[in-house]
Formats: sequence, C-alpha cells, structure tokens
Amino acid sequence: MRLRILALLALAALALPSAPAAAQTQTGNALREWGMLGWWSLRCDLPVSQSNFYYGYVVDAGGRAWHERDLGNPSQNDRSEVTAAEIKPDGTIAITVDFKSIGSVRTIVFMRDGNRMRAMHNRGSRGDVTVENGIFKHNGQPTPWQFKCREAS
Repeated sequence: MRLRILALLALAALALPSAPAAAQTQTGNALREWGMLGWWSLRCDLPVSQSNFYYGYVVDAGGRAWHERDLGNPSQNDRSEVTAAEIKPDGTIAITVDFKSIGSVRTIVFMRDGNRMRAMHNRGSRGDVTVENGIFKHNGQPTPWQFKCREAS
C-alpha cells in the first residue's frame, strides 16, 4: 500500500511541470489559429510613433505567448505575457494579458474581419471595464480597427 502511494505521488509530481507548458502551448496555438500572431496598428502605412503604436503578438521559443507594445519610445515599450487565449464559438478570441508594467491583468475580447481586428470587451481583474460591446466606456466612441501590418518573425 505504501509503495502504491509513493508511486502515485511520484507520478503526480511528474505531471505538475507539464501543466503550465500545456497551457502555454494551448495559448500560443489559439493565437496562431485565430491569426493573431504578428504586428498590428491603426495605420500600417505609417512608422511606429507616439501617435501610431504597434502591438505585437508573438510566441517565444519556449512556447510562451506575449503581447508586445511598441509605443514609439523605447523607454515606454513593454512586453506582457498572454496567459490564456480561447477562440469563442462566435469567432471572437478572448485573451488574458498580465500587464505587469501597469499592475493589471486584463481579459480582452477581439473580433476579426479579414486582416483587421478590434476590441469588443476589455475587463481588468479588479472588475474595471474599459470597453464594452466595442465601445470605450470613457468617451462612448467605438474602438478602432487595428490592421495586421506584418506576421510575427
């Protein structure tokens, strides 16, 4: 009996490290399948600048997915881990991003139309909502379309 318990504990210990790796793979695969990997901007015809940000979704060699922001100023650029991604039955994708630079974990739902996407919902882990039904809460304006400028390298 004791040997069986030890064997089960050993098996459980071996399974633990694979769970995060499996989640990372699923996240990257969802981003890839939905067509999100690459660099997006409001204006691909203009270079990155303080008024024309570029957002990247990439998967590193270890399988971790990242949301990168090129804000036109290297001291402000950042990289945040995409900890979850799920393609919904309605064709949208929900991603969870751990924005350590601003101390917020946010879940963002995007819809896509060809090579463009827009945020339909954006909720923080503390319940704060900045986008609902594709409308910014602070000004009532619709979220803009972001265009895919280039694939991830």
